[in-house]
Amino acid sequence: MKLINLKLSSLLTSICSALLSLLGFSCSSPSEILLMYGMPTGDFEIKGSVTSEEGKAVADAEIRVTSSDAPSEICSFMTVATDTEGQYIAKGESFGDREVKVVCIPSSPELEADSVIVKLNYNKENASTWYKGEAEATVDFKLKPKDSIKQ
Repeated sequence: MKLINLKLSSLLTSICSALLSLLGFSCSSPSEILLMYGMPTGDFEIKGSVTSEEGKAVADAEIRVTSSDAPSEICSFMTVATDTEGQYIAKGESFGDREVKVVCIPSSPELEADSVIVKLNYNKENASTWYKGEAEATVDFKLKPKDSIKQ
């Protein structure tokens, strides 16, 4: 009887282990970029200015940084605002070499929002196996009035 209990216990342990392994695979992201523990990261800085077509600084515009293939209104991983001179700096951490989408949403309802895809090219000077280095990008927005888009 003891031998049967031992075999049954061993069988149940094996089944549970297999099910847990399958659960781990089913939780993987279907996107190209898998974000997982131990994936190399890098620091980035995206800066720039936001002006209207007339060259006036746009204060309090919302700048969102997100994955290039994700809707920014749902999963932005960073949001900053422009200062009174229309300047902004967004600093953060990214996973591997990748593209990010920088979205500018003006506080004024008279201006149209805009977005740009930016490839982060990391400076490998201080890089290691798990640290990709630092990347810098400048993104300047010149926002159009909403009326000009309807014409």
